[in-house]
Amino acid sequence: MITFEHVSKVYPDGTHAVHDLTFGAPSGRLTVLVGPSGCGKTTSMRMINRLIDPTEGVVSLDGQDTRSVDAIDLRRKIGYVIQSAGLFPHRTVVDNVAALPRLLGVGKKEARARALELLAKVGLDERFALRYPYQLSGGQQQRVGVARALATDPPFLLMDEPFSAVDPVVRTQLQDSFLQLQRDIGKTIVMVTHDIDEALKLGDQVAVFREGGTLAQVASPAELLAHPADPFVADFVGASRGYRALGFVEATATVQLADEAMVRLGARPADLGEVDGGWCVVVDDAEAPLGWVDLRTAGDVVEERHIDFSGTVARADGSLRDLLDAALSSPTGRGLVAGPDGRLRGSVGAAEVLRHLGRGREAEVAS
Repeated sequence: MITFEHVSKVYPDGTHAVHDLTFGAPSGRLTVLVGPSGCGKTTSMRMINRLIDPTEGVVSLDGQDTRSVDAIDLRRKIGYVIQSAGLFPHRTVVDNVAALPRLLGVGKKEARARALELLAKVGLDERFALRYPYQLSGGQQQRVGVARALATDPPFLLMDEPFSAVDPVVRTQLQDSFLQLQRDIGKTIVMVTHDIDEALKLGDQVAVFREGGTLAQVASPAELLAHPADPFVADFVGASRGYRALGFVEATATVQLADEAMVRLGARPADLGEVDGGWCVVVDDAEAPLGWVDLRTAGDVVEERHIDFSGTVARADGSLRDLLDAALSSPTGRGLVAGPDGRLRGSVGAAEVLRHLGRGREAEVAS
């Protein structure tokens, strides 16, 4: 666990970057520090590995005051991921990842083998190993940066706006990959971001800072959306909090799914018989949904050009927000739902999702 106890940072000119910060980042969890520019979130994170020393208070790692540890030794057990990766341009990808283990005396063969394992974990196969950073995209470079930070298997990991320098599509891919990686490795992570949506998506716990370096609220994403501590937090978290909070309410087996007729590409609508409303779900050979087709306008054979791809596909083990979004985005008003194996499970309407949510709220009030 990473603990801040009445930590402050005051610079020689009198600037209070951080004021009386007290909170803990739980072991094995991802804590996100978020807030406006100049609120002290990056300063707070850098006090963990003593890139900046606190003026007052104590920062502890698993109960040990960081000031009692040599700064270099401290940093060797804390991985650090920075914006734009910060890779060595003259070294190959595999040697970038293996750099710190080699510095600590690990043999070249062993260090490179470990580096290749880590590259696979972050979604880069061996063909990238001998390339140089300039030969990679921004997202690929950031994946290498994460692998390098994990090269010595540190118990703690710091991340300074790691995904902000890439475009929105790549950022979403990196976020999803990192969530899966964290489920596998279970590190104690503190991450800084200015993006509240990123904080809510990635964080097990979110610490909201206000200008002046004070802590406004520390809470789970669901708690932050449901119960912001004050007007500043409510304004910073933003609008549509009720809808966004549905992302933290798991769908359950009590949500009623309707059966849907399925059709594959190349099928003849005339052979399918009567289909309710004329709409049918197009699936691939594994029965994973591709989209909807209106059999009344598809012609003699169902082709890809006939598919309406506008609707999202929710997972049966996902959230109520995913189910509601699938229903609202569907051309039929019926959201497609797939199982963990990707196969079509059925469909759900927005009214059923809201009924399920209402039943849950009534149960909470009754209890």
